[in-house]
Amino acid sequence: VLAYSFAKAGCPTVMPDLFHGDPVPASALSDPSSSFNMTAWRARPPHARVAVIITSAIRSRRGALEAKRLAAAGYCFGGNSIARFLAERRGVDAGFTAQLSAVLAEEWEAVAGPISIACSSTMPRNRTNAESIFFEGNEIYQTSLFANAEHGFAVRTNLTDKKKAFAQGSAHFQAVR
Repeated sequence: VLAYSFAKAGCPTVMPDLFHGDPVPASALSDPSSSFNMTAWRARPPHARVAVIITSAIRSRRGALEAKRLAAAGYCFGGNSIARFLAERRGVDAGFTAQLSAVLAEEWEAVAGPISIACSSTMPRNRTNAESIFFEGNEIYQTSLFANAEHGFAVRTNLTDKKKAFAQGSAHFQAVR
């Protein structure tokens, strides 16, 4: 659904399978009695393997499809990949991410292109750390803060709650513009 929403907004879209067919089941995120082990799952897709998949997707877009400039979006698990691939000569020219929980300071410090970040007010330290790094480095960045938006709000949230629906819709608009 997320890739479709990017394509519908007019963005040529590639969505590589970073998990080798092993995604987190939807029920694990919504069912409190789920026996899914998130800690064990997070250990399975090593960053080196994910980096190879992303590099291949970048080469495909730049090569056969002759993309001159390339933007990328990452949510939750993919957020730190956006920071890594916005580093000098890694292949991404501009990026968007929602959620900053897994991004290290040195990854933010290496960002060499424009970045737009949708932030939850429930994780203030992550936002302020990133902003201070970008401010000191004079980077081109944008942050948007969404009140009481939970982790994952930009991808999955309770759309019957007007505040949460606003946060998700606004984050999507932020990503595609």
